[in-house]
Amino acid sequence: MQTQNQHLLQQLTDRDDFNIKLVSDSVKMKQACSSLLSDKLMLEKQLQQVNTSLESSKLKIARGEEQMKTCVAQAIKTSAENRHLTISLERIALEVSNTDKELKWLRSSVGSSEKEYEQTQQKISELRALLEHERSERRRLEEQYEEVKNEVMELTSETEETTVRKLEDEIKECKGILKCGVCFDRPKEVVITKCFHLFCSLCIQRNLEIRHRKCPGCGTPFGQNDVREVKI
Repeated sequence: MQTQNQHLLQQLTDRDDFNIKLVSDSVKMKQACSSLLSDKLMLEKQLQQVNTSLESSKLKIARGEEQMKTCVAQAIKTSAENRHLTISLERIALEVSNTDKELKWLRSSVGSSEKEYEQTQQKISELRALLEHERSERRRLEEQYEEVKNEVMELTSETEETTVRKLEDEIKECKGILKCGVCFDRPKEVVITKCFHLFCSLCIQRNLEIRHRKCPGCGTPFGQNDVREVKI
């Protein structure tokens, strides 16, 4: 009987230990569940934050893609504008090159025109000098004519024979003035513009042919271009 009681006590003790263990395990399980619930809530919050961040990232990515598309379109537009600008610059460079060529041609034309103008001015100066000389020669002849005319008027009172003789002498003198001073035969036809002495064309041409190019009157050297025709 005593043994049986001990055995029952032992069973009760074991059952109490088992119950205590169950209670302890239950407490531990509750604590574990509470911890797991807390972890679950935390993970849900983290998941929600991650989802929020993901949505924000998606929005940012979408905005970035839109900006990238805009940048690509702008880059394409800029590239096209650059091509147009390059073509325009090449065209402008070609026009500048053509303009430079035209400018060089115009400068050369202006240079030749200036030379021609200087030569023309020189010829005009020579012709003016010749004209002035002819005018002075004409005035001199007119003065001589007036003198002869006055003398003729004075001689009208003299005898006819004396008058005729004087007139013949004066006519000879005038003819001598109008004749070449080299051959004394042909009339004066050309003038040497360097000294303005007059001679017949044949005598001056002969001097030019034999290269004795000096004025027969004063010895001034002259050339073919210094000889001009005159009419007296």
